[in-house]
Amino acid sequence: MPANFQKFLPLLLIVFLLLFVLPTIFKHHSSKGLTSKELSQETIAATTKVDALQREFRTAHKGYTGSVADLLGLDHSLGKALGDGVVVALDVSTDKQTYYAQVASSVIQLTRAREGEKMISKSCLVVKSSSGVACPQPPAKTSTTTSTATTTTSSG
Repeated sequence: MPANFQKFLPLLLIVFLLLFVLPTIFKHHSSKGLTSKELSQETIAATTKVDALQREFRTAHKGYTGSVADLLGLDHSLGKALGDGVVVALDVSTDKQTYYAQVASSVIQLTRAREGEKMISKSCLVVKSSSGVACPQPPAKTSTTTSTATTTTSSG
């Protein structure tokens, strides 16, 4: 019997290579997650949404909330960002009139804080520099200029 087994050893080796080694080598890795740019945009959008929802919650309940679940109750679309890897951390003062929110992902981190209706803190940190990942630019200030023309006439 050992002689018969030795005849099939090269064939078994080839079968082993075809079944186990080659698929591993030629396996295509596909990315199904968000790109860094998309995750950055979603994180920025989630920060804006958290701020808007906190203000809405304050109007309805006379104070901010420290619970992300309360915000999800107001707008379920925030759940998509949470599922995509955006993390929201909230903290509220004892009188519930001041809140601090940190919204972060693997590429960008943003913080917002409000006291009453006034924004008291706003920051951004790019954690992983990549194409399309940037802190949001503040809105451009529009300046209104007025000019007056004076006309002088003289009679002669």
